[in-house]
Amino acid sequence: MLGKRTTQMPLFEVGNVFALTLDPAGFHAQLALAAPRLFQDQDFAIFYKDKQGRPSVPPSLLALATLLQHEAGVSDQEAIDRTAYDLRWAAVLRKEAGVPLCAKSTFQLFRAHLVLHPEVQTLFLASLHEARRSGLLKGQALHIALDTKPIHGRGAVQDTFNLLATGIRQLARALARHAEQKPEDFLNDNALARYTKASLKGSADIDWSEEAAKNDLLTTVVTDARRLLALARCSSPAVQQAASLLEQLLLQDIEVATTDTADATTDTADAMTDTADVDAVSRRADDQAVIKEGTMKGRRPSATDPDIRHGRKSASKRFDGHKADVAVDQDSQIIVAFAVLAGDAGDASGALALVEAAETNTAQPVEATTGDCAYGGGPTRQTFALAQRALLAKVPKEASRNGLFAKSDFVIDADKAQVTCPAGRIATTFSTAPEGDRTFLFGRVCAACALRSRCTTSKSGRRISVHPQEAVLQAARAYQKTPDGKAQLRKRVVVEHRLARLGQLGIGQARYFGRARTRFQLMLACTLANFRWVWNQEARQAALSGAKTLPVLLRGVLQTCFWFVRSLLLSGCAILRTEATVPLCSPRPA
Repeated sequence: MLGKRTTQMPLFEVGNVFALTLDPAGFHAQLALAAPRLFQDQDFAIFYKDKQGRPSVPPSLLALATLLQHEAGVSDQEAIDRTAYDLRWAAVLRKEAGVPLCAKSTFQLFRAHLVLHPEVQTLFLASLHEARRSGLLKGQALHIALDTKPIHGRGAVQDTFNLLATGIRQLARALARHAEQKPEDFLNDNALARYTKASLKGSADIDWSEEAAKNDLLTTVVTDARRLLALARCSSPAVQQAASLLEQLLLQDIEVATTDTADATTDTADAMTDTADVDAVSRRADDQAVIKEGTMKGRRPSATDPDIRHGRKSASKRFDGHKADVAVDQDSQIIVAFAVLAGDAGDASGALALVEAAETNTAQPVEATTGDCAYGGGPTRQTFALAQRALLAKVPKEASRNGLFAKSDFVIDADKAQVTCPAGRIATTFSTAPEGDRTFLFGRVCAACALRSRCTTSKSGRRISVHPQEAVLQAARAYQKTPDGKAQLRKRVVVEHRLARLGQLGIGQARYFGRARTRFQLMLACTLANFRWVWNQEARQAALSGAKTLPVLLRGVLQTCFWFVRSLLLSGCAILRTEATVPLCSPRPA
């Protein structure tokens, strides 16, 4: 049953026992001041049964403890301990010192509910309500900026050998649990003792410089995986999930060369994982498993965290994990929407959904959206145009052609369906791709052209690809060169500042396994970033408005110093003593 926080403060609340004074500019003081208005217990009622069971720990307090934990970056057990023995945490929670808020399992269950119910965004929405209360979000149409940031995954990234070995161990563990056996006993009983070691490559006694030896070991691993998959048929859902992962690992990395016929053929992993009969999963003497060339799109580099993907933020910056996708209001610098994309997804793949989420979260329309060149491609512009939304993004630069004429040197007339080259020749013949792209071919006219050596090296002549949104791209290129266009594009720098702040809050590294839990982590980081930005802005405004009262404050400080010095002189000696709420000394080194 839903427990509710009472308005009556405990008799031994930390503020009643200790003369506790928190730093007004610090996070704990700001959160303690705002805590009563941030969360209501009823906001989390979906997590609890109505009138069944004993009252729970008030979820509004659990929400505050969740923010405190993320800000401190501590474990669950440490967070529970701090609710009892950290006076700053006790002041925020308005409880007595020495008594923990709840059991660790209760705290973990509350987080699990937040992960499983992503529609419950009470924590994040509270930060937007604070921004609206302070006047940063004024209720008018928004101009937002979008960008992404890499998040390195939590799971171990492994090469093909250890990746398959981990997949085999996980399936064996599921099968052993289903058969009520210990995993080690199950592996030994099924001649899979080699997978009891943490690293298959580290325990394999082969010459890794020999290609044939590596392929023999890989073939053995694939054969073991086939046998294990055959045992996984018609089993429990947990076993089926582990089997599905192992099949995916085989599909993405392995191909098997067979010599059943005179000519060698290569089977795909579909046939390799076919478990229709026992013979299909038994190793044939003429089978040889090899690692596929290249990287399959959507490849899973981790068996412990299957949501991880190979990603790139730039041509030289590669990572394994996810992408944090955020939308920031350009005027207030408040994060108004967030999402977690797959690591191999394009930066602009979730742009429109993020704009719609920003409108839902703020209940304000988005008038314009700004992004970097990753959002300036034709498909993204077409998506926004169909949704009747304004998008301002720099058009991506053309690929270098080693000194040859670039596409921008040609005059493209989309209405007349013709392209004019730098030599003045016109191409009207084109082919159309299924996606709508048109490729214009100059063909024979290039043969006698005096500028041919500066234009193309192709024997068939120069080709120019024209995007369906070519007119929109040309208009965008022209606008981004104007003073107004440059000024508007520079405004998107606010999203980079917010991403840097999220990096300080630990978003560069996932704390949890899976994309859903990583989204929860991003939500907390965005919430904290918004809270601190709002409260610090309010403190700056208060300081400016109170500048006229500075002489009065200064007089008070001088009086306090006078009486303090007088008391020291009268004491005759100094005895080193400290209290629970008074630090012994300054942290600054001598």
